[in-house]
Parts: sequence; C-alpha cells; structure tokens
Amino acid sequence: MTTTSKHTDGPSEVAEGVYRLGTKWLNFYLVEDDGEYTLIDAGYPGYWRYLTEAIDALGTSLNAIQAVILTHHHVDHVGTAQRLCSAVGARVFVGESDQWIVGGHYPSHANPGFYRQASWRPSGIRFIAHSAAAGGGKYRPVQGVEALNEDQTLDLPGRPRVIGTPGHTGGHHSLALEERGVLFAGDAMASFDYVTGTRGIALHRLNDDREMALASLAHLDPIDAKVVLFGHGEPWTDGLPRALEIARGTANE
Repeated sequence: MTTTSKHTDGPSEVAEGVYRLGTKWLNFYLVEDDGEYTLIDAGYPGYWRYLTEAIDALGTSLNAIQAVILTHHHVDHVGTAQRLCSAVGARVFVGESDQWIVGGHYPSHANPGFYRQASWRPSGIRFIAHSAAAGGGKYRPVQGVEALNEDQTLDLPGRPRVIGTPGHTGGHHSLALEERGVLFAGDAMASFDYVTGTRGIALHRLNDDREMALASLAHLDPIDAKVVLFGHGEPWTDGLPRALEIARGTANE
C-alpha cells in the first residue's frame, strides 16, 4: 500500500487532477477538468476552511466548482454541501434512497452500533470529539438535491461514473473516473478504522446492512482502477482488484 501525505502548501494531488482534502479522520476530494471542479463528498460543516484553503492554493475560486456528489447521507460527507450550493449555486447529487435525508425530510442517523462500538475505545472517543468540534451535530439539509441514477456517467468535470454500492447506507454510491483509473469508494470500503484506530483496507466496520455492503463490492469488480480513494484512510495505489480481495478477506474473517 502506498500512502500520500497532505502538504501544508496546498492539497495533495493523489491522482491526475484529483486533490485530497480533510483531516486524518476524514477525506473529501476535488476533481479538476479544464479549470472546473467536481467536489466528491463535502466533509463536516467545520471543514469549510479546508475547502476554501484548497481552492486558494489551486489559484481558482469557489465558482469553479460545478457540482458536489455525495456518496451518502452521513453528516461527515454532507457538511459543507448546502453552504457551497448557497454560495455559488453548485448542483448537489446523492443516491435516490438517501435523497430525502439529505434534503431534510428525515433525520440523518449513524449506523447501528456506532456509539456502542466507538464510545469506549480511545480512537472512537477521539473521533466522536472531533465530530462534535467539526459541527457533526449541525446537519445542514441541502435544498434542491438531485438524485443519482444507476450506472450513469455525469456530464460534470472528470465525467464521474456512478456505481450503486448500497449497504453502508441504502443510497450509498461509489464513483469512478474511468479515463484516469480512479475509484472513489466512499464508505463502501475504508483504509482506516476510526473506531479502533487500525489501518488497512477492509469493509467499513459500520453498515446499515453488512451483508448488502459486502455483496455490493461485486458492483465494483468490472471497474478498471489503479487508485482507490476512501472516505476514511490513505489512498491505495496497487489496483482495485487487490483492494477488493483484501476487503472481502477481512469481511469473512
């Protein structure tokens, strides 16, 4: 596994025209294409400064961000989306099954077992504290959020292909930049378990439906990707097939 560090003078370019933002706890990403950008996930509400700092370092403006694609409804992935939508009119997309939650029609919720598993472990406690400090209790519904359709390629910077990977949440989707060999796994997999503090690729520890999450990995098998990017953890650069093999292996232990 190859890791890429984040630099203080700007966001790390973890693949061609793909920039990693966030903290050790959580990643979100900017995809550049001819001076325009797609934001993949949106961090916590308190991560707004990471977005604006990255945009400044890249020598552009928030107006260059055409859209935000949310892998799912959790607050650590949705946090800055409404603010960006209000500021520059960026479109916001999420899977249809999560659309009503992101739109504010039903409360977002943590996966079953989150507090039971995280509230007594040192890393889990630190993650909960970070979440609170970063605005995790201040969910900001998105007005006019648009639904993703299965297996579509969006006419947005990077031309991301949408792949349904439900299980972590009912409407979870992953995204592929097929021309660049990049997969955004969202929380379909992770390379950092924030509950225990351990590192290494695995199925996300917490899921609405674990069996569905495991089965959904099959939807990623046809994707040709060298680089896999996660919501939690370091990039993986040794190919998607090996990442999937490891994730399946750990899930069956």
